[in-house]
Amino acid sequence: MLYRDSGVDIDKGDSLVDFLRKIIKLKPENIGPFAAIVDLKVLKEYSEPVLVASTDGIGTKIDLAIQWGKLEGLGYDLFAMCANDIGVYGAKPLFFLDYYATGHLDLEVSKSVLRSLVEACESFNCPLVGGETAELPGLLEKGKFDIAGFIVGVQEKSKLPNPSKVKPGDLLLGLPSTGVHSNGYSLVRAIIEKCGLQADYKLGDGTLREILLKPTRIYVSLAEEVFREFDIKGAAHITGGGIPGNLSRVIPKDCDAVIDKSSWEVPEIFKFLQEKGEVPDGEMWRVFNMGIGFIFIVSKDELKDLAQFLQNKGESYYVIGEIAEGSGKVVLK
Repeated sequence: MLYRDSGVDIDKGDSLVDFLRKIIKLKPENIGPFAAIVDLKVLKEYSEPVLVASTDGIGTKIDLAIQWGKLEGLGYDLFAMCANDIGVYGAKPLFFLDYYATGHLDLEVSKSVLRSLVEACESFNCPLVGGETAELPGLLEKGKFDIAGFIVGVQEKSKLPNPSKVKPGDLLLGLPSTGVHSNGYSLVRAIIEKCGLQADYKLGDGTLREILLKPTRIYVSLAEEVFREFDIKGAAHITGGGIPGNLSRVIPKDCDAVIDKSSWEVPEIFKFLQEKGEVPDGEMWRVFNMGIGFIFIVSKDELKDLAQFLQNKGESYYVIGEIAEGSGKVVLK
């Protein structure tokens, strides 16, 4: 019996590695036989450099992408989920690694996904320096796959946000999301199945396929610039848990973050999902980002200049609330 007979095709795996070597714009010596080699001379630009690392995945958005035949945005989703998490420290991305697991290696599928990951990494000057491809028959169904990522960045120690700096009267500045991003898709898929919704269902100017599989917005480069120019007291990437679950991580225990839900227009896709799925309002807010993907905590004195900075860059933003005395909660009003 050959390894191929058990469901693992070594030749296909080698072919995928060769494909990645060709499309990744790195010197051959950067990708070693067992591990990547990363030049850290960039650290000389920092007085007290600290490394910032994160790992994440995309979750069951992958299943919807497989079902609806739209895979090319998943690499951007993966990079975004990892990079935005180091963006809450204003970190500069240094390098990225991936893990691709599948029940049966389909080269066309894997190339589509990994090509988009390489494009995302290169768009933000963060090289994909290596990773792992695993064919796992029996553990994963044929036609299914999962992908995870790992990112490392660098930040000046003095620029790291500190919850102790957050005080009543500070303001919350939110950056809009591009939609559902990469969280809550088990609920999304359940609503789709319950209502018999199809990929080409029209909603506004797009189809459900286009809207629900739109890639997660990548905030890391903008966050890096903002931290460099301004005194940012805290930041939150709004993922699973919504605004309440994520913003509460970065406020002190003697403060509340009071959110004015009327300060921005919740995108139509969230209203549609809530109506079709008969989802309670509180559940929507603790599952989805509801149109806000990233939040900065700033003093009132910094807001005017930061707002002007964002306007000059053509970036939309909303002042969505403020910090008040409390007990470490996020209050939605």
